[in-house]
Amino acid sequence: MVSASSLLAVSAAALGVAPCAAFVPPTARRSLSRPLLPPKQDTPRLMAEGEGVSGGLESILSSLPDIKGNGKLGERGEPYVIAQFSLFLFIAAGTIPVIGEPLLSILGPALIVGGLYLVYRSAADLGNNLSPWPVPADPQSGRGSLIDGGIYAYIRHPMYAGALCGMAGLSLITDSIARLLLTVALFFVLDAKSDYEETKLVEAYGEEYAAYQREVPGKFFPPDTKDIFKP
Repeated sequence: MVSASSLLAVSAAALGVAPCAAFVPPTARRSLSRPLLPPKQDTPRLMAEGEGVSGGLESILSSLPDIKGNGKLGERGEPYVIAQFSLFLFIAAGTIPVIGEPLLSILGPALIVGGLYLVYRSAADLGNNLSPWPVPADPQSGRGSLIDGGIYAYIRHPMYAGALCGMAGLSLITDSIARLLLTVALFFVLDAKSDYEETKLVEAYGEEYAAYQREVPGKFFPPDTKDIFKP
């Protein structure tokens, strides 16, 4: 039996054409004729991108503040910077490391006791002049007088200062943020009330009270706080 391939070979020989082993499409022949090369790398582009990153980093670094500052070590205000960032850390942590709890357990009661002492001394020094109203009694009526001695020789409004100290101490003892915020609000109220009260005192006592204001500059706290605890 003659195979199809043998007949094809005989026919090709008779026609004078060399037989083909297999049919290869033109596109395949072109792809096979090309050498296998690695993928082309865009080297200039990569270098340009690298240069862009480097330039961006240099720009960012150049825009940062100079942490070295001016002056020598110890002459650039380091204590202020240390205190600033320490308080940032303590506020974020919600406590002062190591001494936080003992400090609060002592500071709270101390503020309450100090506040009560200020209120007591204020009331004792005011005597019959004690009143919740910011408008003083008319000195012409004989019912009021200017008090500038005792604790009032150090603070112009010691009773308000005592109330603020006591409320702040209570806030710390009870660990109450709400009470502390209300104490801050109380400070602004008493500050405004004392300004109004002093306006009325100037109207009632004139230059006498104005001279007292100049002599006692501290409204709630004196320049030297320990003076208010002198007997």
